[in-house]
Amino acid sequence: MFQTVRGMRDFLPEKMKVKQFIEGTCRKAFEKYGFSPLQTPVVEEYATLSTKAGAGEEIKREIYYFKDQGERELGLRFDLTVPLARVVASNPELAKPFKRYQIGTVYRYDRPQAGRYREFTQADIDTVGTDSILADFECIAITAEIMQKLELNFFIRINNRILLEDIAGLAGIPEKMIPEAFRSIDKLDKIDWQGVEKELLEKKIDKKILSFIKDNDLADIEKMFKENKIESKGLNELKQLLELIKEQKLEKFIKIDLSLARGLEYYTGNVFEVMAESQWTVCAGGRYDNLVKALGGRETPAVGISFGVDRLTDILFEKKETESIAKIYLIPVNKELALNALSIAQKIRELEINVEMDLTGKGISKNLTYASKKKIPFTVIIGEDELKNNEIKLKNMKTGKESAVKLNELSKLKELIV
Repeated sequence: MFQTVRGMRDFLPEKMKVKQFIEGTCRKAFEKYGFSPLQTPVVEEYATLSTKAGAGEEIKREIYYFKDQGERELGLRFDLTVPLARVVASNPELAKPFKRYQIGTVYRYDRPQAGRYREFTQADIDTVGTDSILADFECIAITAEIMQKLELNFFIRINNRILLEDIAGLAGIPEKMIPEAFRSIDKLDKIDWQGVEKELLEKKIDKKILSFIKDNDLADIEKMFKENKIESKGLNELKQLLELIKEQKLEKFIKIDLSLARGLEYYTGNVFEVMAESQWTVCAGGRYDNLVKALGGRETPAVGISFGVDRLTDILFEKKETESIAKIYLIPVNKELALNALSIAQKIRELEINVEMDLTGKGISKNLTYASKKKIPFTVIIGEDELKNNEIKLKNMKTGKESAVKLNELSKLKELIV
């Protein structure tokens, strides 16, 4: 029996409906804030994906790499941000700020485990061409709106990459070793504090930084910066963002987390991660002001955030009872009435009501069982008596209540199926 490739999966209809609901919720929120859709290829040149300022050393090992028949080095995109930066770099005429969203599959040769797949869907927004903290705030506001629409318990962790670099400097870590330190710190969720401390010692990096970030006290950090005469651009950016969050009354969703580094090396400012239902990180992003230039474009500030649609789907699927696509299931009592039923089905569909009808000639009992199993909320049985009376009888599958509707008054169904 053939199987899916390891780390990849099929989405059967019940789960796919949840996935589409999440994507639709994201799309609606993105467009409300003025983001426009973009599509980029799944396959990119390997040089684009592996650029040092883009992926960083860690992600290189996770890229699906191959050569085509022309011996060109290619890879499957591992996120939607690097392709976006390539688009902006090669289209300098784009009006700025360029606000785009994209929903698409990405690929990472990662170790498959709970909530982690090798093929997964991301829903991204990015604002390119402004260094305004207002753009950072929009990422937070949209995230809070979407997570509330999905009715999930969540909080948003925020930090600033430059601030963390300044803390590393304060802890005595040489500049060239800071990326290595951050790679270890970024594994906190996987290997806890002791594991990170062990990694730092193995890399011969002073573990003092852990005491600073473990205390997680922004006021203390600011005090130490003043004592050491450190002017931290990162601290100022984070404070500006926190002020906007407070002004817009979103602070109840926010947790400052000085350990938050984000694994990809292209981040340059405020960074964000979202935890949902105390399970997984379901959304992450931040500011990346150097990536467009690294891919051959002009110096262009940018910020964005990405929703992990698959993880959100896994969480929501356990919580949400999915609705049937069809609102009405039509059952002709025998094969001779199938054409009559088809004509009625088509008239109902013209009213923009989703209708499924029996295509197999099953008996009424089996058809009702089928409708119940698929959670179709209403059924209509088409028999000789109904046709003689020029009407149909709409049955509510939950309450058992029946409503007679004349064939020349089918528009009344809209009120009855609400």
